[in-house]
Amino acid sequence: MKLVIDANELFSALVSHGRGRTTKKVELLYSAAVELYAPSLLFDELRRNKREIMAKSGLSGGDFDRLLALFQSRIKPVPERELRAKLREADAICPDPDDTAYFAAALHLGCPIWSGEEKLKRQKRVPVLNTRELVEQHGL
Repeated sequence: MKLVIDANELFSALVSHGRGRTTKKVELLYSAAVELYAPSLLFDELRRNKREIMAKSGLSGGDFDRLLALFQSRIKPVPERELRAKLREADAICPDPDDTAYFAAALHLGCPIWSGEEKLKRQKRVPVLNTRELVEQHGL
């Protein structure tokens, strides 16, 4: 299943890795059943929040860098130039301007967004699924 992963899902997975918890979210990140995509800006956003993630997770700088590299090997970036054609449409439907690039990626790829942000479901054009829904509806 092809999915665009929201930054908050990856942030949460980084924090839970640091605590040694195994969650469905982390399992989904490594599942061969999903193809993960994100706007290329996702990894810049995580790097900008490195200190906060390290503080919340207990990860060392080296551990953060290794996990980020692992996630980068699993999540295919969607370059900004590929999103441009869908940005206007995404902007018109996205309930949160901070998530417009994620909606543009989902429109470009024709797939759902994996996010726990309920407000993103206020539109009907792009399916938005949280972790529980992915597990229950798609057997992931």
